Amino acid sequence: MILLAINIIYGILLVYLHYNQTLYVKGGAFESDLPFHISMAVDDNWYYSFTAFVYVFLYKFSCGNMLVGIFLAASHLATVFGTYLLLKEVWKHYDIKINMAATFFCATILNFVMAFYIKAVNVRHYIGYQNASIWHNSTYICMKLAAVFVLWYFMKLMNTYKSKLTAGQWIIFTALMALSTGIKPSFLMVFAPVMAIMLLCDLIKGTKFSKVFFFGLTVIPSLLIVLWQNVVLFGEDTGNGFIIKPFYTLAQRSDNPKIALLCSVLFPAIVGIFHIRDVWKDKLYLGSLLVWAFGFLEVFLFVESGARSKDANFMWGYSISLFVLFAISLVRWVR
Repeated sequence: MILLAINIIYGILLVYLHYNQTLYVKGGAFESDLPFHISMAVDDNWYYSFTAFVYVFLYKFSCGNMLVGIFLAASHLATVFGTYLLLKEVWKHYDIKINMAATFFCATILNFVMAFYIKAVNVRHYIGYQNASIWHNSTYICMKLAAVFVLWYFMKLMNTYKSKLTAGQWIIFTALMALSTGIKPSFLMVFAPVMAIMLLCDLIKGTKFSKVFFFGLTVIPSLLIVLWQNVVLFGEDTGNGFIIKPFYTLAQRSDNPKIALLCSVLFPAIVGIFHIRDVWKDKLYLGSLLVWAFGFLEVFLFVESGARSKDANFMWGYSISLFVLFAISLVRWVR
């Protein structure tokens, strides 16, 4: 009951937060990308994310700002519930017996994960570190919700697909990945390579090619969505692109970027030190480290050029990879 009350209070505060974010350019209390995302959809009819369609729909009503606040608050709370479902599958994978309250507690705290704060490293608690929990970017918030359910369903199918994968299961998993990608492609960029590696390992170990191939086809609709997003964001008329510029994005807003990078992964780093021998024996733990590695390489190497060069949009893949790493590291610590 205490955890439920905490989440209800959290939800009310989130409505207040996101409502004020919609008013940021008009003097709202909290800085955010949200009013710009809304304006691009409602005023400019510029659609690169599925959230744009939601904003256009909500702003057909006179209380659009408040409805957006409620929508995003509900997305946060639904992510906590999705994390709860994900953890139940992870407990099952490790044969860990933990009650509902403890699982709900872990799901809640995973959605408050932040960097280890040291004022001398970076004076700001939020900007300048890398965080799995984001409150200022609405597309990340909604993508994270969909991504959590992708991970949950992937956990359910990870072993069973080798013997049986029904058409219904294939459609559900494909739709969840497409939804996450349509909101923001960042999760697909860090998850799909690791999923491909896992499937290749299963194939090498003797899983039928037809089973691996059929499961692998679930990414095709998401890749088509990425092509659409690429045209909208990086088409010839936009003047935008991306270049390789190591460490640029990580150093953009941080006072001491190298130390801030370490502070942002302190907990999973400590867990990793004590579980280094288990990495090759534990497919799930290794998978989380690979997701983090792909996220890190993306944000370390790439930066956008043109009008979006200062937006640090390659950070979002790293943020969601941190969530995956923290989640599995927490499970390893509990175990």
